[in-house]
Amino acid sequence: MTDNLKRMSLFKSFRSFCLRSGHFIKTFPAFLPLLPVFFVLHGFTANYSSVPFDDAAMLTLSYIAIALLIGGISWFFYRNVIKACILSFCTMAYHFFFGNIQDVLKNFSPLASFSQYRFLLPISALLFLAIMILLGKRSRGIQKLTAYLNILLLLLIAADTGWLITKAARYKHRGAGTNFPTLPVCDTCRKPDIYLLLFDQYAGHTALKNVFNFDNSAFENELSKRGFHVVKNSRSNYNLTPFSMASLLEMNYLDPEMGVKKHLNVGYSYRTIQNSRAMKFLAAHDYHFYNYSVFDFPGQSAHRYAMFFPYGTKLITSSTFISRITRDIRSGIAEGKLDFKAAQIKIAYEGLHFNNDIFQLTKNIAGTKTGKPKFVYAHFMMPHFPYYYDSKGHQVPVEKLLKSRTENAEDYIGYLQYCNTKILELADSILATSPEPPVIMLLSDHGFRHPGKNADRKYDFLNLNALYLPDKNYTHFSDNLTNVNHFRSLFNYCFNQRFPLLKDSTTDLWD
Repeated sequence: MTDNLKRMSLFKSFRSFCLRSGHFIKTFPAFLPLLPVFFVLHGFTANYSSVPFDDAAMLTLSYIAIALLIGGISWFFYRNVIKACILSFCTMAYHFFFGNIQDVLKNFSPLASFSQYRFLLPISALLFLAIMILLGKRSRGIQKLTAYLNILLLLLIAADTGWLITKAARYKHRGAGTNFPTLPVCDTCRKPDIYLLLFDQYAGHTALKNVFNFDNSAFENELSKRGFHVVKNSRSNYNLTPFSMASLLEMNYLDPEMGVKKHLNVGYSYRTIQNSRAMKFLAAHDYHFYNYSVFDFPGQSAHRYAMFFPYGTKLITSSTFISRITRDIRSGIAEGKLDFKAAQIKIAYEGLHFNNDIFQLTKNIAGTKTGKPKFVYAHFMMPHFPYYYDSKGHQVPVEKLLKSRTENAEDYIGYLQYCNTKILELADSILATSPEPPVIMLLSDHGFRHPGKNADRKYDFLNLNALYLPDKNYTHFSDNLTNVNHFRSLFNYCFNQRFPLLKDSTTDLWD
């Protein structure tokens, strides 16, 4: 009898719990905060290892706060919490999935024209108006819709949580540098200031000669006069900047699966750059890092964001309504489709201001005495497009800057010659003002990569590579050195390391 009473009591408790849960699911709008949780969780999982957890968490909280704010404003229209939350839900869902909707329409030929803003925005406005009117007039079915949205979001979050656990387990023992040797610290070594001067898309000697019929020997001879060693047959290992820089700083090839050009793998490259072996090695030797680059590093933000691809939380938000429309407005202004002359000029000269800032910052820090040795990473967007100057140092007209890269391809050599004068000027400044003779690594991330030239793809990898060492002993640096071995060779020379040089190879990311 007692067992029956216990079973009946448990049954009643379970039944009561189910009834309360069912009532809660039908009447509590949990779907509103759950939508941002799902959106960020899905993006975080899809871009696993590329988005910092703390940043994703802050993004989630921000979106929840915005959703609740919109819901609070909507309450004044309906005086009904559920209806207000449904309208807020629709608003947030539109923002989150706008880019996906636009892409689906664009890729479906019969509806492609509706992906244009002149159609999409008015249709969206009419749809929102219809939803607002419908919510104001109807109350039937609200509980069913609430239950449906709550259950749907919970299931989606559960599915993404399972996906995240699976990905985390798979990536646990994976990543560039997993089997990298231990990096011993050399306490007795001299610690010269080290400058990594990266000139984006600067082609190597052979590429300039064969593709452009341009002889760069005069510049290389000037470097030699200053004591630089020019690596004659240098190559980058990847022909896309984030991958190339990740390999250079990690001193290793990227994970075979992640060293392939995919949207998600770009984020992997950024994370590799931020946590690279070269950076850790220099930190262990008490170097102070100065970040004048386009990449984020722990504790030091990029000097300029979004130069190449979205990264960090931008990988999650890049297709949202605000991100998509901001990108397209900016693109329309830059290309002259939108007639805003002042904004157009501002956008056109952003790269020039960026380069000027980096030159000045690098010169300033070179002449500054610090208590610790310095590692300076300066990333110049030159001779990369836009080509702001000709070979004589005259600024090109803004109209020319706004044309496509193909139309401006021939100006590359003129800008490269201007770039040569700036490089020599910067090298002279560093050598003249440094408290102690420094190490200067003069590199490019890859060669000239332009489909309009119809050149052999091997030239994509032939890059600038010149090195200055205080004692001019360049026996560790062969004429066939590739970027992946650059820091290995430098650390072997400066810090008595014994890194084996890796077999040289290249990966074409534009196949």
